[in-house]
Amino acid sequence: MRGLVFDGPGEVRLADGLPEPRIEAPGDALIAVEAAGLCGSDLHPYLGSEPAGVGVVTGHEAVGHVLAVGAEVVDHRPGDRVLVPFSTSCGRCTNCRRGITARCADGQLFGWGPPAAPATGLDGGQAERLRVPLADTTLVAAPDHLDVATAVLCTDNLPTAWEAVARTGLVPGGAVIVVGLGAVGLCAVATARAQGADRVLAIDPVADRRARARTLGADAALPPELAADAEPVDCVVEAAGTTSAQGLAVRLTAPGGRCSVIAVQTAAAFACSPVEAYDRNLTLVFGRASVRTTLPRVLAALAAGQLPSPAPSCVTHPDVPLIEGPEAYRRFAARHAGVVKMLLRP
Repeated sequence: MRGLVFDGPGEVRLADGLPEPRIEAPGDALIAVEAAGLCGSDLHPYLGSEPAGVGVVTGHEAVGHVLAVGAEVVDHRPGDRVLVPFSTSCGRCTNCRRGITARCADGQLFGWGPPAAPATGLDGGQAERLRVPLADTTLVAAPDHLDVATAVLCTDNLPTAWEAVARTGLVPGGAVIVVGLGAVGLCAVATARAQGADRVLAIDPVADRRARARTLGADAALPPELAADAEPVDCVVEAAGTTSAQGLAVRLTAPGGRCSVIAVQTAAAFACSPVEAYDRNLTLVFGRASVRTTLPRVLAALAAGQLPSPAPSCVTHPDVPLIEGPEAYRRFAARHAGVVKMLLRP
């Protein structure tokens, strides 16, 4: 099998002759990958800001067709088109029953292995085929009307953005500020509108991304230096993952408001002090989104027309051949102009 393999910071290689995924447990499914996303979270190990084990097939966003299933899989059959959320979930543990499938007691992240024991990592979707453990409670059927770019967004960025906005406590008619306009931030602009925001301010240093936010419903899009004096609001989403962005997001959260920090955090400390949070009665919400729980709401909003797909505005490179994967990582990490979201095709 052909796939991309993480070999350490700055090193993702195309490998031929990888072992074929196989059914290892009765709840497994094998997927022929149609497309896999390249996500900002993939860059954390690549840039060395998050430890990860080497030798793991990369990628945690995938859509494809079922090739085979284990004896205990009942909800999916060969030929079914499915969405693969970025982490597995059992549906039975305490966290899953509470809807926090991102923290399933038996869950694993696709495309990542622990530094101390990389062999225990779960291979990801930036390859020709993929093994999915806990298939019945992880995979979601892909609606027939869903184009491939929107389908890939549904495996991570779109439900992550939906959940990020929902965590702010937005009520219809309220205002939302989104800091950081990568794929998740752009999706947050779209989902804020879908959840009833009357006003959306989008913030990013890159002019092209600000223009994309306007196409998705942002009333205004500003660089950070001009947004610093914006009027604080009750609902703020931080989707950039940098200390400076987090600090700006906190400053733009009104007293008594909620700042939803959805970007993966790699800094050692918060961008605000406990005193600042206390003195302004702020609620700060952090953590990985539970895609398996949130995805049905997103699919329903897409089907109803409540949420127009943000794919045309944020998927800038929908057809990158897998063989060009290492170069795609380099371009993505270097923040090449015009690059927001790339899809890798086997």
